[in-house]
Amino acid sequence: MANKKKSAAGSEVDWYLISIARLKQIGVGIVLLILAGGGWWYYAAQKGTPRNTAESAIGNARQALNALASSPELPNHRSEFDRAQKKLEEATSAFAATRYTDAQSSAVESQTISRAALNTGKDRENDAQFLTVEGDVQFQKSSTSDWKKADARTPLFNGDWVKTSDNASAELIFSNGSLYTIGPNALLEIYSTINPATSKKSNAVQMQVGSVEIATTDDASTVRTPGSQVVVDSESTTQVGVDRSKQTSVVATKGSAQLISATAGAQPVKLSAGEKVSASSEGDVSQVKKVALPPALATPADNQVFQLSGEPRVAFSWQPVAGAKGYLLEVSRSRLFSALEINSKRQKTTATAKVSSEGTFYWRVASIGPDGETGSFAPFRRFRVSGSSGTSSSDSDKKPPALHLLRPYPLGGPFYMIEGTTEPGATVLINDEEVDVDSSGHFKKIVSFNKLGRNAVVVKAINPAGVQAVQSETVLVEE
Repeated sequence: MANKKKSAAGSEVDWYLISIARLKQIGVGIVLLILAGGGWWYYAAQKGTPRNTAESAIGNARQALNALASSPELPNHRSEFDRAQKKLEEATSAFAATRYTDAQSSAVESQTISRAALNTGKDRENDAQFLTVEGDVQFQKSSTSDWKKADARTPLFNGDWVKTSDNASAELIFSNGSLYTIGPNALLEIYSTINPATSKKSNAVQMQVGSVEIATTDDASTVRTPGSQVVVDSESTTQVGVDRSKQTSVVATKGSAQLISATAGAQPVKLSAGEKVSASSEGDVSQVKKVALPPALATPADNQVFQLSGEPRVAFSWQPVAGAKGYLLEVSRSRLFSALEINSKRQKTTATAKVSSEGTFYWRVASIGPDGETGSFAPFRRFRVSGSSGTSSSDSDKKPPALHLLRPYPLGGPFYMIEGTTEPGATVLINDEEVDVDSSGHFKKIVSFNKLGRNAVVVKAINPAGVQAVQSETVLVEE
């Protein structure tokens, strides 16, 4: 209700008469708005905290574990259930100790183990698979204690183990295209997990001892080591080694990487190409330092052919590197350099070796810095030794080389393995990119296709006289 009243100055003033009940209603409304605004602020501020994130992850892990416990397949997955339960207990203990990051990590792993067990037998996509196996390489499934001989294309899942012996090496390809090259005397665990917030799989390994080189595509990959973890950024290459004392060494050779210490409150240490850092098993991190740059290789030229007759010698040479106190030359029959024919430190930038057998050889050189540490190797080159001294005018050289192409093998997503055989000494191009050919004529290469639908693969084999054989295949890339 409103009344108008004359003021002393003669102007009109509005008087609004509001009941006490109405004032109470307005007051209650204001209080409710304040409480609602405060509640919304508290929720927005707190929902993303490490504590709440860890609590949510533990809840999801407990739900997944309960689903596994009630599954009729539980008797077949008792070991997975025990592992998932143990990880959930670790997460709960870490949460009680306010170590929320550790709690979330253990809870996510528990959930991943339970999910994997529940999805067994439902066309579950593997986390990784062997791409190349050289020497004594074995794997162990998470649900067993038996070690089995590894073969190319053997699938691997979260919790599986891989080990290599002396003069052995292996390549693993993960579902995101990351390539892990494992050196001799290594032991590691596949550690792929699912991010509950995005449902996206992260690909990683847990390194116990040995060395691994990680080459990523458009996604990052992680290597967990005693006392730290190494995140290799996309489109990067990094070498990670763990010695017998559990000390971790990290060298970034392309792109960038980060070392994250397990020490509470430690900040990530960032590495660029040509930088190195070390960490102890307790998480103590050294200073970042530069490593000696690799030299540019000069001779022999890549794919140069030497004839075995006449006791030929191969002359190696490379460009000098400023500040290097020496060089390390390695020659191997394996492109993974798992077994070495030559392993020689040199003061000069030249070396000569006598050739006594046929086949394809690979060679590379690294610089030795002023501190005596060996830097990263230059990309390898290869040369071939042929037992015949045939000329381009021979009848055999006038014929196209034999070429047998296997059906392209899907590795997951846009990645396919292209594999086949040709004559030893021939050069092979896959979609105009040269690939390695071993002494038996076998070749293979991972090809990534960016176009959905049908894609053509053209393979050419060219003999020393330049005569070529061509075959093509079609692969279907689905979204």
